[in-house]
Amino acid sequence: MPTPRDLSRRRLLLTGATALLAGCAVRPSAEPAAPGSPPTSAAAGPTESPTWSAGPATVSPTPSPTPSPTPSGTVLAERATVPVLCYHQIRDWTKDDSSYSKQVLICPPANFRRQLDGLAEAGYTTISPDDYLAHLGGASLPDNPVIISFDDGKDSQPLVAGPELVRRGMVGTFFVMTVVIGKSGWITPKQIKGLADAGHTIGSHTWDHHQVTKYSGDDWRIQFDEARATLRKHSGQAVETFAYPYGAWNPAALPHLAEAGYTTAFQLGEKPVDPGAPALTLRRVLVNSTWSGDAIVKAVRQAP
Repeated sequence: MPTPRDLSRRRLLLTGATALLAGCAVRPSAEPAAPGSPPTSAAAGPTESPTWSAGPATVSPTPSPTPSPTPSGTVLAERATVPVLCYHQIRDWTKDDSSYSKQVLICPPANFRRQLDGLAEAGYTTISPDDYLAHLGGASLPDNPVIISFDDGKDSQPLVAGPELVRRGMVGTFFVMTVVIGKSGWITPKQIKGLADAGHTIGSHTWDHHQVTKYSGDDWRIQFDEARATLRKHSGQAVETFAYPYGAWNPAALPHLAEAGYTTAFQLGEKPVDPGAPALTLRRVLVNSTWSGDAIVKAVRQAP
């Protein structure tokens, strides 16, 4: 029997799918009408009367519970306030690393540990994209929730980041581009399964990091469907979460994501959550590798 959380999730996904099929640009300004009431049962007809009955008996239908109203896109967007952090590589800098890479793409392990400790000491609790999705539909979250995510699939993520999270009782979300799986310096199928078995979430970052806003033709199938199928095979998870390469998205991508089976997707930058498809336009914060524990807590508290 489905649980209340399952029913809420289904209603939420139905609302998102309806908005996407309408063009992904729907921005409702008010709560839509609640889903239709249960169909009226046909009038109960006479049943075979017992010999002692003076007349035909009727059967009263069992009343069905009235479903809760599905939140509007505007309400869902207003709930999209969980801070989501984005990391890439967790390794020490080298002389060949650019200033930009040192700032936001490569976080030294010592700095990473300080940032995790800062979050833990401030009372933050890591959650998964599925938890976030349930919250959009009305489910409660622990105090001070945060998602810690990683893009691309460099091998420092399973080798360094994963164990550091586990030591602190934290979970992460790892968005992998599948073209690099098993290549030197990148995540392997065994490491993907290891992260999944440790309680982390595996998500898709497309096949080859090609920017979503430039897709056409067969790109949708290769980048969305095939990448998801590969990660499902390696992780044993449903793989229903997605991160946009370069954090960039456009409305044309949203119905393709939904059709491919993704229920949440994450962007980067200043673009706001789309009220027509909030679960597929969730925002993230690109972590500054030099932040101290206190600085990352401040950034999380100020996250949009």
